[in-house]
Amino acid sequence: MPMTIYKFAVLEDQEWIFPVDGADFETFFAMDGRAIQDWASPVMRMVEAEQGAEEPSYSDFPWLGEHAPILKKPAVDALAPVLAQYGQLLPLKGENVWLFNVTTVLDVLDREKSGIVYFDDGDILDIERHVFKRDVIGTAEIFKLPRRASAVYVTGRFVEQVRGSGLRGVSFAPVWTSEE
Repeated sequence: MPMTIYKFAVLEDQEWIFPVDGADFETFFAMDGRAIQDWASPVMRMVEAEQGAEEPSYSDFPWLGEHAPILKKPAVDALAPVLAQYGQLLPLKGENVWLFNVTTVLDVLDREKSGIVYFDDGDILDIERHVFKRDVIGTAEIFKLPRRASAVYVTGRFVEQVRGSGLRGVSFAPVWTSEE
């Protein structure tokens, strides 16, 4: 049976959210799959539409980036049981939202078959084509790769659960489908 892996994707008119203090972006980029014990919640603000621009469409997942899913209360209520298996929901200040810190880290990327752009020091800059090791994914529905600011990857089963829950303003981009 084929398996499809997705990552969160931004919608054209999706709500965006940012930390009030720009230095707090590092908090989100530094997440590497470890559980956070002493969470110092950054203050967040929804991005306002520029003058003359249309207001963004409501989203249960305001966009910060593919590496740091942010959820509003309806998404937390609908998905908390499955999310708890793969990470932590951490409250954020300033808005009624939570960060999903994925703590399931799987070394599933087939580096030889994937299309990877590297920094000079050997760290991954970008993954242009994903090829995963399906047997290592196993039954995991949500995971990150063992690298700084890894995208959050989800299976088709999780995507269907999100879609079936009636949540709005969330999108997923398929990045890999197994041949099996």
